[in-house]
Formats: sequence, C-alpha cells, structure tokens
Amino acid sequence: MKGKGATIISIGDEILSGDVVDTNATWLAKRLSVQGVAVEKIMVVGDDEEEISEAIKSCNSDFVFVMGGLGPTHDDVTREGVAEGVDKELERNEEAERALKEKYGISGTLLKMADMPAGSEVIGNPVGVAPGFKIDNVIVLPGVPEEMRGMFDSIASFFRAENGIKEEEWITTNKAEDEILEALNEAVMRFTSVKIGSYPYVDRGGVGVEMAYKSRIKLISTDPEALKRAKRWLEERIC
Repeated sequence: MKGKGATIISIGDEILSGDVVDTNATWLAKRLSVQGVAVEKIMVVGDDEEEISEAIKSCNSDFVFVMGGLGPTHDDVTREGVAEGVDKELERNEEAERALKEKYGISGTLLKMADMPAGSEVIGNPVGVAPGFKIDNVIVLPGVPEEMRGMFDSIASFFRAENGIKEEEWITTNKAEDEILEALNEAVMRFTSVKIGSYPYVDRGGVGVEMAYKSRIKLISTDPEALKRAKRWLEERIC
C-alpha cells in the first residue's frame, strides 16, 4: 500500500539567487522520511504571489509544506499566495492577532503577520514571533531555520505515516559503486522490506594520497530486525 507523501515548497528570492542555502528543505525531508512520509517533490519559488499560488495548485501530495515569507515586510507574500492557491479569502485571524498583541505587544502594520486564509488553524511559534498556519493539507511555516524546526517539532506527530517510524543504518565501504553493484542488486531482492540507496563519493585524501572512489550505503525500514539482517548481509560482502 502506498504511504503518505509530501511536497516541500521553499519560498525566497534569496534561495534562487544562491545568497542563502536551503537547509530547511533538507532538514524537513529527513524528518518526514524517518516518520514514513515520502517526500515526492522539493520546489523553490521566489517571493511572488502568483508563483506561490501556482506551485500549491500543482501539488497532488497528501501534505504540502510551505516555508518562508511570513514576516511583515513588503516582500513577504506567502500568506497571499497560499490563500490564492487554496482558493480562500485572506483575513485577520483573531487568535493569531491576540497572541501577537498580548505576547509581543505588536500593533499597526506588523499585525500583517496575523493574516491567514479563512479557516486556518494557527501553529504557534515557540522560538520567534511570526505564527504559522495550516489550511486544508497545506502547512505554512517561517523560513528562519530555528523557528521552522521548533514549530515542526510541535506538530510532527500529525504527519506520521500509519506504517510507523522508519529506522536507518549506514555502511561505508572503500569500494567503488561498480564493485558492489552485484551485491546491492541481490540485497534489494532478498530484503524487500528494506529500502537500499547507494551514494558514491570521492575521497580526495591528503597530501601525497591518491584520490579514491568509495561508497556509502543507506538502509531504511520500519522493520528493525530486517534492517539489521540486511546490514549484516551487506557488510559481509562489500566491506
């Protein structure tokens, strides 16, 4: 049976220009993966209301995570883009407004951070100021890494697949990928409940040391015993 799937959309011109590295998507993909939710697509969209809307409309995943653009400045248009993408009116959320006023003493134009698509559920921010929100299957979080991570941790249990949390193991071998191909293919056939990935890399060594091609193998499964058996079987053949 196909498990739950997710799309991650990172918002920000600074990501597209290369000024900022998108560590949020990597972190979130890792967290979702170990919870049994397969990340089907990762997208980066600029600070443009229409592009954000179109990106959301193009998603067919069970969950759509949108990160960034929740501040009060002129280029923070994620709220507007999400509202258009889910075909909802943007309105002032009373719960979010009350929290911003009472907890942080915020007023005036800064209360823009309380604007959300109609019917949104507020996601509190335990680290920063701007609240996130959930509307339908779309979960919107700030782009500041510490804030995004703290907020996701508070709601992570809602995005756990029914087939359980996955565990993972790694194997590092001094052999190149072509040298272990046969063993990998057999392992895939033998251990059908274990997902096996091969990641070749170049070990450049140090001064006077010749560059070498090596491999890292990732094993992941919801069955801990099968995971151990697969790792042991592979280690005997490729290490």
